[in-house]
Amino acid sequence: MLLLMLALVCGGLAAYLAVGWLKTTSNRARRTAQQAVQLVPVVVAAKEIPPGTMLGGEHLKVMNWPREAMVTGMATEPAKVQGRVVRHPLVTGEPILENKLAPQGTPAGLAGIIQNERRALTVKVDEATGVAGFILPGNRVDVLVTLDKREFKDDPVTQVILQNLLVLGRGQDLEQAKAGDKPKIVPTITLEVTPEEAEKLALAAKEGNITLALRGWSEGPTVATAGVKASSLLPSGQKAAASFEAAIVPPTAPKRAGVEILRGTARETVTF
Repeated sequence: MLLLMLALVCGGLAAYLAVGWLKTTSNRARRTAQQAVQLVPVVVAAKEIPPGTMLGGEHLKVMNWPREAMVTGMATEPAKVQGRVVRHPLVTGEPILENKLAPQGTPAGLAGIIQNERRALTVKVDEATGVAGFILPGNRVDVLVTLDKREFKDDPVTQVILQNLLVLGRGQDLEQAKAGDKPKIVPTITLEVTPEEAEKLALAAKEGNITLALRGWSEGPTVATAGVKASSLLPSGQKAAASFEAAIVPPTAPKRAGVEILRGTARETVTF
């Protein structure tokens, strides 16, 4: 019994010493890791923030961020970014960067998200010209115009006149749609354009019919196009056949010469 009790005491003492050693080692490793990775406070988005939103306290929170992962423009205090307008959409937990904010004093809304030397221009669309409601803020589109007036009355033409334009909003909606949302048909689409592009787009909307073509996310460079006329839609062989059929006129009987002869009150026509 004495040996058994001595063995139990020794076992308990060994277990106690082992647990203490493990805790000491763990604490030492944690302190070493903290010293190796220095953390600093960084302001991040507390929730999803759409463009055009003025930042308030409910939009911001502070998180510890590795010093080595810091990039230029990160905010370290919420007070430094409160009252600023967001130019680009932010997701929850994303750091607030200076290049995603409008200049100090910019009002909330559409004016706060337009880039320098750019303009916002709104065009009318319907279900067909607006890609059935699949155009969302942040997408990029090409603009096509169809002309069927004056010199194009007999031979309408369609051509791409502007490419890779940023969609700022649809209708009065500046927010990006969430996953699972149904396409939304709106009467207008607002595009970001240069002053020269604004002139061309305004004239095209007045003189012809505007159609928008949605671009893919990875689509970058523009593509030169020559446009297409109504007369060139059919292949040359079909056009020739159509022209030939239109030129065929059913034959008519030749008109014969004749002389009208009067005998008293009788009248007779003699043909040759």
